[in-house]
Amino acid sequence: MSAGAQGNEELIKRARRVTAAEVYDIGTRFPAVYTEADGSWMTDVEGNRCLDVTAASGALLLGNRNPHVVGAINRYIAEHGVVFASTLSLPRIELAERLCEWFPAGEKAVFTKTGSEATTTAIRLARAASGKDLIVTSGYHGWHDWHTGFLTMGYDAGTRTVTFGYNETALERLLTEFADRIAGVIVTPEPAWFGADYYQRLSALCAKHGVLFIIDEVITSFRYGQHGLNGTGGVPADIITMSKGLANGHAIAAILGKAEVMDCYDAAGIAGTYTREVPPMAAALAVLDVLADGSALANARKQGTTLMNGMRDILDAVGIPAFVGGPPMMFDVVVPSEALSWDLYRAAFDYGAYFEDSGTHMVTTSFTDSDTDHALTAFEKGARKVAATTNFEPGGLSVDRKAEFAAEAFGGNPVDSAEVLAKIDTMVRRIAAGTQA
Repeated sequence: MSAGAQGNEELIKRARRVTAAEVYDIGTRFPAVYTEADGSWMTDVEGNRCLDVTAASGALLLGNRNPHVVGAINRYIAEHGVVFASTLSLPRIELAERLCEWFPAGEKAVFTKTGSEATTTAIRLARAASGKDLIVTSGYHGWHDWHTGFLTMGYDAGTRTVTFGYNETALERLLTEFADRIAGVIVTPEPAWFGADYYQRLSALCAKHGVLFIIDEVITSFRYGQHGLNGTGGVPADIITMSKGLANGHAIAAILGKAEVMDCYDAAGIAGTYTREVPPMAAALAVLDVLADGSALANARKQGTTLMNGMRDILDAVGIPAFVGGPPMMFDVVVPSEALSWDLYRAAFDYGAYFEDSGTHMVTTSFTDSDTDHALTAFEKGARKVAATTNFEPGGLSVDRKAEFAAEAFGGNPVDSAEVLAKIDTMVRRIAAGTQA
């Protein structure tokens, strides 16, 4: 049965009956079912056009229907096929070579389909290479079982993971006391909150204690800068992971690292039939070709800068306290409450722009000046509508609200408050005792 003449509401009801999760698919999305997209514009079943300011949750880097990517995939399928009995293919070898040239951490590369698989592969490699068991982590690394407690600072004896909440005091103490048990430290960059110097210190601290340092660059590998936090940010790493944007929306992820670590692939027991699927590798090679001269990313940074500054000015003009920060291709906007954030972006959606309701916004290289103008116009209309019916405390965003956002969004507890120091003590005791209670 086709959608026929059914509109967005009717199709969402159908989805609710047979496939949709109430929160993930409906409660945190705006009410539209899309049928096509071109560049960063989407068209829903009712014919409404809307600008995507999420880059499809970061999956797109060049925008939909990029001709270089479409051509590469169509040619490969037509002329070569999709997947072979062998796990090796020419595009896999070429892509590994290109990525290892692109990122300083890369001596060898292997591939999976998703970011969550990539980070799980990274910790399996770290454990196999080091012969140690504990994983120390901060930030979101996907939905797999080892990482479901990423918002809670503490020790999980069941998964042998320790969440340190981006707190340098915690990491230093953990490394000092348990380096002989720690297989690796994995961190997702939050560039709106911590500069490259912060990650350089973490990397140096791990090197000092002989512990592998892993950067989860699933999102930041191209959005932090042309060569990610590892290259553009000058942060040494033993392993990096990447996925979103790598093949411009096609499912592939890469794990790069030192040869002696990556050579533990067999010992780590890593496998997967669809890791050998070739068209996404051809797409990734096409993406790298587009990015090679730097002009596409330069345009995206220009558009992102205009968008970021414009949203900051709009919020200031309508009197909504806000923090706006981060690199232009993936910046955060924090307002006084999560509910207000939803109201702002829901209102902007009504004027034709689909922003991420959490407040993390991403542009693609397909953005034009007129696209950015449209996004700002929609956001301004929505912000003025919301501001007219909402009361705010005058002045800037409070320190407490910024801390609340960091804790709720990525488990950040960087300040050495009495409460955080007590958590560190408890965490250390539990690790030493080998228990959770």
